[in-house]
Amino acid sequence: MAAQYAVAQDALIRFSRTAQDRADRLRRIREALGAHSPGAHAFGKLPESEQTGQDYRERVDATLENLGFAAEQQDQIADFIARTARSYQEVEDHTVDDIRSLAARSGGTA
Repeated sequence: MAAQYAVAQDALIRFSRTAQDRADRLRRIREALGAHSPGAHAFGKLPESEQTGQDYRERVDATLENLGFAAEQQDQIADFIARTARSYQEVEDHTVDDIRSLAARSGGTA
């Protein structure tokens, strides 16, 4: 019965690392996108071009904000999963210690 509740801590740790990797990639994408912007006349010199440029900047700003938010979410996921893995390990270690203590008191070996 216990096998159905077994936790693969290695899998949790790997998942946590992949979430952190995703956060790092999102930050690199955000940095690259934020580093490049078209010049003042990239959309032409007609009156409508100014509005097109403004729309472009607004969309880029929103995208940068969303990428930052997504990176933060991945950081939180990585942290939560790593804490979960540590918690499972602590419970497992505590359980093993308790079983050994009980076995020692009863004269058996664990």
